[in-house]
Amino acid sequence: MPISTRKNFAAIDLGSNSFHLLVANFKSGQIFPIDSVKHMVRLAAGLDENKRISPEYLTKAYESLESMSERIQNIPDAQVRIVGTNTLRVAKNSRQFLEHAEHILGHEIEIISGREEARMLYLGVAQSTSDNPTRKLVMDIGGGSTELIIGDGMKPEKRESLYMGCVSYTKKYFKQGVINKDNWKRAVIHALQELNPFVQAFKKQGWKHSVGASGTMRATAKILLANQWATTGITLSGLKLMKRKCFELGHVDKLNELSGLSEERRPVFIGGLAIVYALMKAFKIEQMDVSNGALREGLIYEMLDGPKHISVTKRSIKKLSEQFTVDNVQVENVLRHSEDLFAKLNIKVKKRAHALLNAAIQLHEIGLSIAHSQYHKIGAYIIQHADMPGFSNQQKLIMSILVRLHRRKISKSALAMLTPRQYEAVIPLLVVMRLAIVFARNRHFEPIPIDVIHWEANTIELIINFDWLIEHPLIKADLNDEVKRLQVIDIELKFNPF
Repeated sequence: MPISTRKNFAAIDLGSNSFHLLVANFKSGQIFPIDSVKHMVRLAAGLDENKRISPEYLTKAYESLESMSERIQNIPDAQVRIVGTNTLRVAKNSRQFLEHAEHILGHEIEIISGREEARMLYLGVAQSTSDNPTRKLVMDIGGGSTELIIGDGMKPEKRESLYMGCVSYTKKYFKQGVINKDNWKRAVIHALQELNPFVQAFKKQGWKHSVGASGTMRATAKILLANQWATTGITLSGLKLMKRKCFELGHVDKLNELSGLSEERRPVFIGGLAIVYALMKAFKIEQMDVSNGALREGLIYEMLDGPKHISVTKRSIKKLSEQFTVDNVQVENVLRHSEDLFAKLNIKVKKRAHALLNAAIQLHEIGLSIAHSQYHKIGAYIIQHADMPGFSNQQKLIMSILVRLHRRKISKSALAMLTPRQYEAVIPLLVVMRLAIVFARNRHFEPIPIDVIHWEANTIELIINFDWLIEHPLIKADLNDEVKRLQVIDIELKFNPF
C-alpha cells in the first residue's frame, strides 16, 4: 500500500557535480528512502573565467529540475528543502539561475555556506551510521568543495569547507585529460597545502571513526572492491595501487578500463581521487568507511526533527546577541508589537518568513555596540557575513536587508539584491518591522489601540485611537515620516486622520 505523499519529505541537493533528489519517510527512527533521482549536471565544469555558468550548463540544470519538479509537486511546502552548494555560492549569475529554477520547482532554493553544508552533511552521515555512535571524522568531496567535520553522536563540533572538488581539480590539474606523475603531484601537493592549516586542530579534537561520504568516496570504495585492492571502505594501500593503474592508463578517456568506475563518474574522477589520497595522507588514515548518508539525508533528518533545527537557529541568534550586547528588553518590545500587528492584519505570511522576521528583530540593534551612526548598516553587514548555523545564505540576506532597512530611508538598491519571489515575501515583513519599531520608539511596551489595519493591493489603512495619537506626538510624527518613506516602494500608508 503506497505511503501518503503528505507524510513524505523531499530534499534536493544542487551540487557542483550532480543534482540529487531524495524522497523519504521516517520509520522506526530511521530515514526510509522512497524515491531518488540523480543527474550529472556538472555545474562547476560550466564556470567560465568570469565565474559565470555558461548557457549550455544552465540548460542542462533546468532540464534536470523540470524532471524533479513533477516528483515533488504533491509534497507540502514545509516538507521540501532545496539547497545549492559551492558552484552556486561562487557563480556571478547564480541569481539568474535561482529565479528560473524557483519558477520551475515552485519552491524556495537555499544557497548554503560551506560550513552549513558541512553541518547538514554530518547529520546525514551520523543518521545513517547510528549503529556506530563513536566520535567521527567525516569527509566529503563534492564537485567544487571538500567538507571536513568532527562530531560526536548527532552533534557536529568542528566544521570546515575547502575550495577543492573533483570537477575543479580535474579541470585545473589534469588538462586535456592527461594523467601522469607530474599532474598528480601538483594536484596532491595543492590539496595538502589547502588542508595544512586545519590538520593539527582536527587532530587535537580527535576521532575514533573516519567516514567518507558522497559520490567520489563511494566511487573510490567501489573501484577498490571491484579490483580486490581493498575488502571494505577505502584504504591507503589500495589507493596506491589505484594510482599506479591510473598512471598506466594515462588519460581520463581510458579510465573506462578501470573496473568499477561508472561512465558518468569517469570525466571527473581523477581530480577527486587526488583529493582522497591527500586526505588520507594529511590525516594519517590507513582505512576509512564509506557512508550511504550525505547532505540530502541531513536535510530530511532536520525537517523530521524540527525542534532541534529551531534550537540551532536560536543558538546562532543568541550567540550574536550576546557578542554584540543587544538590548533584549527592546527586542521583546518590538517583537510584541509585530505580533500584535500580525494578529490584526488581514494578510498572512508563511511560517518560515515569520521566523526570519523574528530573527531580524532580535538582531536589529547589533550594530549599536560598534557605532550609533548608521548602526543599521553595520548590523546588516554583520548578519550577512557572520557564520550562522541553521541559516542559508539567502535567509541571512533577507535578515540583513530587514535590518538595513528597519529605519530611515528605504534603499531600493538594497531590495534589488532580492529575487522577485524573495521581494514579494520581504515587503510585508519590512512594513510590519518598521511599524513595530515606530511603536516601540519609547523603549517600553505600551499596547497600541489599533482599530483597523487593512492591506489591500498597495494600500495600507491604519486606524488608531485618535486621542492616543494626540498623546503620542513623536509616534505620530514617525508615522507621517513612514507615509513618505514607504512611497519609495510604492506602498501607500494611510493613517487617521486621513
